[in-house]
Amino acid sequence: MEERRRYFDEALSDFIHDAASGGAIRHLVDLGYSLEQIMQSLSYPTPRERVRSTAYRYMLESGLLLRQLPGEAEAGLHIVRLPVSDREGLYGCLQENIRKNGDVEVYFACPFGTWRRPGDKAGQEEQIRDRLACLNGRERDYIAGIPWENRMMYHRLNARMREIGRKLILCPGIGYAYYFLHTGVRLEGTAGERAGGD
Repeated sequence: MEERRRYFDEALSDFIHDAASGGAIRHLVDLGYSLEQIMQSLSYPTPRERVRSTAYRYMLESGLLLRQLPGEAEAGLHIVRLPVSDREGLYGCLQENIRKNGDVEVYFACPFGTWRRPGDKAGQEEQIRDRLACLNGRERDYIAGIPWENRMMYHRLNARMREIGRKLILCPGIGYAYYFLHTGVRLEGTAGERAGGD
């Protein structure tokens, strides 16, 4: 009986959360808001971890975030390597591939969950912020607010990730990889030394 009551209480809590803030959270995720921006925008008080888990679950369900690329897509990709020092060629190739693919079938490789020190899940946000000095605070907040799994993950190239990706490809030691699934191209390289100013 107690098990049924707990199940009912959890279901009721989920329903109330979804009615009060779930739809708003999903809408704000679609707009590219960071966890901090979502927290500030909600009119109904919701615990931070609840907002974070709701946003993350929606990112996975909607395909904004993938744990792995479709199996057949990754196997047949044509790899294009461009050095960061050729910024004009790199950005030109990136724009051309985005134009051919659209934003829906373009993903940016995200190794952020693999940066976590073993046993320190609580400090993940700070660890990510420390390594992303090439991004501004709002961009670091976006990346740090996602509870990345300890694996390579893939973020759809929406407006927010396009902005972040353009900076990360110039960030020393991080490297980059864009996956254009429609045309079967993987654009990759390693940043090495920082290229000249923006």
